[in-house]
Amino acid sequence: MFEQLVGKLPVGICVVNEQYEVVFLNDFFVDRMDANLRKDYQDKNVTDIFPAQAKFLRRRIKSVFVLQHPSFSYWEQRPHIFPFNSSRPITGEETQMFQNMEIVPLSSSTHGKLACIFLQDVTAQASYYIAQQELSKALKREHEEQLKLIKKLDSAQSQLIQAEKMASTGQLAAGIAHEINNPIGFVSANLDTLRQYGEHLISIGEKLASHSPDADTTTHKLIQQLLEAHHFDLLREDMPPLIAESCEGLTRVRDIVENLKRFALEESSGWQLLNLEDAINQMLELVAIQYKNPVYKAQIEPKGLKLFCEPGGIKQALMNIVINAAQSVTGEGFVKIIAKQDDTATYIKVLDNGSGIDARHIKKIFDPFFTTKPEGLGQGLGLSVAYTAIEKHNGRISVNSKLGKGTVFDISLPLQQPEDSDELVVTSA
Repeated sequence: MFEQLVGKLPVGICVVNEQYEVVFLNDFFVDRMDANLRKDYQDKNVTDIFPAQAKFLRRRIKSVFVLQHPSFSYWEQRPHIFPFNSSRPITGEETQMFQNMEIVPLSSSTHGKLACIFLQDVTAQASYYIAQQELSKALKREHEEQLKLIKKLDSAQSQLIQAEKMASTGQLAAGIAHEINNPIGFVSANLDTLRQYGEHLISIGEKLASHSPDADTTTHKLIQQLLEAHHFDLLREDMPPLIAESCEGLTRVRDIVENLKRFALEESSGWQLLNLEDAINQMLELVAIQYKNPVYKAQIEPKGLKLFCEPGGIKQALMNIVINAAQSVTGEGFVKIIAKQDDTATYIKVLDNGSGIDARHIKKIFDPFFTTKPEGLGQGLGLSVAYTAIEKHNGRISVNSKLGKGTVFDISLPLQQPEDSDELVVTSA
């Protein structure tokens, strides 16, 4: 009767031994498995039954056997551990099951050490929580939009003088980036030292383990007890990837900060030579951090293309256009910049396959305060600022777009010759 009760519980129960072989599955698991596995799961390895989850399950189960302590996984951390569906109680709609999982250590006179996986279907609670979160976000967005609407005139005035503030803002951003780089530097150095220490400690443990059979019985037993008490096998397996992941994350932070510093900082004010290739590549990396949907591409000819200009204005113009392009790509798509130069001008093309612009709006997009975005989500000054910056360089900007297909911005900037090339500053961003 007890086994029947456990079998019918609305909670998944899976018991495995130290070889990860299934000792028991209740109906919750069996009914949701592939039909060809339902009659032949006994003594099969749980990682063979659920191969997609093998690495995660093996690591969690091993930690329970080694530490003899429960392991818990909450649905917000890993929502769909097992490939099960769940049926909504009212609508009957089939959705991917949200799961809480707990693995607890057990022991049996027949099977020795065991691990019991408890799996709870929390789809209803998770769906309710997610719906509440979405509602909360929607209310927050509505509140923010109302605040933005109230402050629209003040915001518009601030954006109109934005170009004049770019130099000081760029220096401030570069200074902050420099300050961030300092702690990144010593944390990186410490991590590298920690990695070396870890390698030395693991090496010591491995040599102790390999030479302990040659020692006397008391010493051999003491070494084995010491290694087992401090879970040496788990430390040896887990420490190197943990440190490697930390170093990789730190490298990414350092690259982002470096790009921000190089893009924001101007070596001097006024007109100067800008390495357009570097500026475009850095800008695309920065935009990609916030807008992750598109694939970003750059095609620059010749390599290392340089432009005599006001870097702040040109970069602001390109940034505004690229951000607009990225925002228009809601699913899979791309944003591409093509830059070429001949004896008379520099030509820049920004393409995307996003939502496009309605034909009736094309003539208005460079007008100050014109926007098709929802109220509070855009002030309609990005393209106006871009137009002004291009015009200041005696350049031209045009746009072609097809609704639902994408947009192309064409910019031409006549070559300007510096009066004294010997005193020029060449900036990469």
